[in-house]
Amino acid sequence: MPPRNVGWSSKGRWVHDAKLAFEWYFLRKVRTGISEPFYEKFVMKTLKITKIKA
Repeated sequence: MPPRNVGWSSKGRWVHDAKLAFEWYFLRKVRTGISEPFYEKFVMKTLKITKIKA
């Protein structure tokens, strides 16, 4: 089995932009109090990913 403690990282402007976009998205979810927006539900349903408990 390969080692499990392998870290992946990258450099560049796109990494910074992606991190900012994710932070803005996550903080917006926290501020509004919506844990699972409709588009997340849609993507999960499309990919056939289900929750363990409803």
